[in-house]
Amino acid sequence: MFKLSNVNFSVEGLNILQDISLEIHPNDFTVLLGPSGSGKSTLLRLLNGLNSPTSGDLKFHGENILNVDHKQLRKKVGMVFQSPVMINGTVKDNLTLTKKWDKQTEGLTDTDLTNILDQVELNSTFLNKDAKLLSGGEQQRIALARVLLNKPDVLLLDEPTSNLDPQLAVKILDLICKLAEELKLTVVLVTHHHAEVEKYAKQVLFMVGGKIVESGNRSIIREPKSVAAQAFIREETE
Repeated sequence: MFKLSNVNFSVEGLNILQDISLEIHPNDFTVLLGPSGSGKSTLLRLLNGLNSPTSGDLKFHGENILNVDHKQLRKKVGMVFQSPVMINGTVKDNLTLTKKWDKQTEGLTDTDLTNILDQVELNSTFLNKDAKLLSGGEQQRIALARVLLNKPDVLLLDEPTSNLDPQLAVKILDLICKLAEELKLTVVLVTHHHAEVEKYAKQVLFMVGGKIVESGNRSIIREPKSVAAQAFIREETE
């Protein structure tokens, strides 16, 4: 799905990502772990084309991502941000926001929108609710639904549970896992809450200081080998 080879990203001489090499395969559930400022969110934005590598090679389905039409890329590689952005208006207004730039959504019916809401475990009564008055968890589900309308192959999630209480965070992660299995999505999730995501992860990448310091399956969350990853887990646990 994605292949990164010696990818670097810098801004005004500041190296944010350094020598990143990794592969993400179809149906992977990849978790990027690490402290704030380690480059996790920047790496996520590279996968969505919101940033471009300063150097190195980043391929999506074998094609250099710089050569992929970014409008099509962002339909196939959907992204949900830490704090969902809701425009003024109803949930329906928010779900049909893409009408402004994608004529393919003009044929969406209330039935289509209700089906999408059902996928994120909400019902049709939400269509006419004021989106900005919804709870944080409900807004996160609307953000997920909005991305799913594009029928993506990849779901990128940047700290999707950081603003939620622990019980609601688990519900959102369970929903993401369920959607990934049902829709055969490839998931890349950024977080620094390692305990929350351990049971979902297939691939784990520890990032510190803009570098991948360790990678492996979910077992490395409990038993990291690198000193940097051990320090991160110890700090988060204390």
